[in-house]
Amino acid sequence: MTDKNLGVGVEVEWVETTEEPFVPKGTTSVFAELTPIEQAQNTYYPPTYTDFYYSLAPPFISTYGKLPEFEDVQKELIINIETTRVKPWEGQIIAIGVLDPNTLEPEALNFIQATERETLEEFIAWFENTRYTTLIGYNVSFDYRFIYAVMQKYRATVPRWLDMDLHDLMQQQKQVKAEFVFGNNPTGKLEDWATYLLGAQPYAKQEKVWDWHREGNIDEIVNFNTDKLTKAYSLWVLNKVVGGTVAGTQSTGNPEPTQGTNPDTQVDEFHPELVEQLKVQCTKCMQVQSMNKTDRLKNCEVCGTAILNPTL
Repeated sequence: MTDKNLGVGVEVEWVETTEEPFVPKGTTSVFAELTPIEQAQNTYYPPTYTDFYYSLAPPFISTYGKLPEFEDVQKELIINIETTRVKPWEGQIIAIGVLDPNTLEPEALNFIQATERETLEEFIAWFENTRYTTLIGYNVSFDYRFIYAVMQKYRATVPRWLDMDLHDLMQQQKQVKAEFVFGNNPTGKLEDWATYLLGAQPYAKQEKVWDWHREGNIDEIVNFNTDKLTKAYSLWVLNKVVGGTVAGTQSTGNPEPTQGTNPDTQVDEFHPELVEQLKVQCTKCMQVQSMNKTDRLKNCEVCGTAILNPTL
């Protein structure tokens, strides 16, 4: 056997014997009985103590105000792609979604064709007629590199693609600064930030995209990708609000309906005029409900599923 206390690789052979141990003359033998020490018990905190501890934490107050409206030079482009795998040599592009964040009413545009090559060619034909200089996305290097690899695969010539600047929203939410900052901050997922800052819930699990692709369900893939683009857009705008580039709004909670008004309209505390409502239906629980006509999405009042505005 190997005695770990003697060092690695030292072999010690133990032999059982009934002989008395040899004790030199002039020495005293000492017999010590070793008894194991009982393992210390975990500290017990009574419920009254933990209740007192948690009562010190302030209650969470939602601050999901509307995003400000603005227009600017159309140089940035939000992008998000859906793929069958995370590695280009193992999968393919299903859809390429883009959104111009500097228009007054941003609208998602999704490129999705029967084959990966047709999807790429449609996107390139559109992209080469634009003047965007910066790509924005959550972990945008994934989208940028994947599209680049597919361009290589089909021998496409797109010089402007190599000149694009990148703004990574994941890096923004992790450490604010674009350059490296020492620290060990959890990155978080896009859905984590969307829930925390917008009160939005995931449209569906990522695995559903692959199911929809096999089923040929293009509408759901488009809705899923549009939901990602919308959430990325919100993070980008909130960064501009904090930086003072876009005027923000003060919010102390969700707007409440004014008593005595028509149930199909409500007063928005950020815009005093009445906001027109429209009826929408949740795709998951099929519950019919109302949402602001100016909102891009809302969470189902029953199951929390994100519902996209069908008129936008």
